[in-house]
Amino acid sequence: MSWKGQKFPLQPGSNPGSTGGRTFQAPTGFRDSPDPALATGEVISSTYTVRRELARGDAGSVFEVWDMLVERAAVLKVAWRDPGTPSLVPEARRCAAVAARGNAAAAVFGVSNHRGAEYLAGEYIDGVTARDHLRAIAATGARPSATELVSLVLAAARALASVHQAGFAVGDLAPETVLVTPEQRVVFGRFSLGQVPAIGPAGVCFAPEVITGQKSAADPAAVAAIDLYGLGCLALELALGQPAFAGETVKAVMFGHVHQRPPALAEVRTDVPVELADLVGELLAKDPAARPYDAASIVEQLEIVNERAQAGKRSVRVLVVDDDGDRVRQLWSAVRRSHPRSQVDAARDGKEAAAKLTRDRPDLVLIDAALGKMNPGMNALELIMYARGLDELKGALLVVTGDGVSEGDAAMLAQFGARVAGGRTRVADVVGRLVREVASTPRITGARRTLVG
Repeated sequence: MSWKGQKFPLQPGSNPGSTGGRTFQAPTGFRDSPDPALATGEVISSTYTVRRELARGDAGSVFEVWDMLVERAAVLKVAWRDPGTPSLVPEARRCAAVAARGNAAAAVFGVSNHRGAEYLAGEYIDGVTARDHLRAIAATGARPSATELVSLVLAAARALASVHQAGFAVGDLAPETVLVTPEQRVVFGRFSLGQVPAIGPAGVCFAPEVITGQKSAADPAAVAAIDLYGLGCLALELALGQPAFAGETVKAVMFGHVHQRPPALAEVRTDVPVELADLVGELLAKDPAARPYDAASIVEQLEIVNERAQAGKRSVRVLVVDDDGDRVRQLWSAVRRSHPRSQVDAARDGKEAAAKLTRDRPDLVLIDAALGKMNPGMNALELIMYARGLDELKGALLVVTGDGVSEGDAAMLAQFGARVAGGRTRVADVVGRLVREVASTPRITGARRTLVG
């Protein structure tokens, strides 16, 4: 039952037939009421303070609230007061079942009642829809990078696998129904407690077998393949910034899904791994039997593709020049904890270091300030002067570590582009900043020397 179309008495002060008279408005808490079901600042169950209304759906209205007991943001989904409004308990159970298998659903905190209206308390997810994510990237004139694309599609596949493992289906994987966090967590609208829509703007299923009537979107045996097709559409739109099939009307778009070939991702995005492009093509097969077996198999394949993509990222080569084994071990550990693709080597003196500088071309050289003082050989300044004369070390960051560097020595080192990181405390913090700085800087190197004879 809805308040729309119902006849009610006019509000006091209005006359039948008068112009500008006020007509009846549905009371607060009903679906057609212009007023939110909860007021800003209202306290619910002595726990939640209402901040703002986020969205309205068929089942109820969703609010961002503040949990005063544990001091965190949360959401409340309040059921409509309209007669026949279904209970929120099935939705709570559905989200809880999916959340138990991963992070593809908002966590459920509890179900209760406020002034006769059922409400569902759950996790507030700080993210944006995939559509808004694409718009933000497009505003910069770019598209998601290849590595970001692989990571996003993998996150969506993992989320889909957890939904299927819980015995449910997503149904609509439009960019408007997918919530993405800065950490690339993916939550589908149906499992977001209403924070994003569960159905896209078109409101139809674009799987070819559903459009042609060969399969029903409600058929339990068909939903997995339908969701996989939706995953393929989502992946292609993330890669291209536009839908797989476009048209002026929904009917024209449906025609494309049934009769036209999707864009070849490998031809449009040459920077994208070919394996990903092939996998997306398989997901978009018109025949559901030609698509991959299940979401779990997609995750396995994408994890391998992602590992290859990550392996292609820049590694950070670090050389530690120090004759103290304990300090070398400490610096080695600090570097390894600072970056997943760091490579660490060590040299005990200037002579050994000079050989490794030419051979390995490190990005970061950590040199003990006391180098050469106890044992004969190059000191820190001489090693830095030698390094700066090598084409192979162009762009490398040279850092003198430890105590005992005077202001004059520091000024001399600075003339050769070297830094001083004094002290023996908080080594991990200091080294971590240096390694991350190097990792974010494009590598500039000269040609590798070839020794003959």
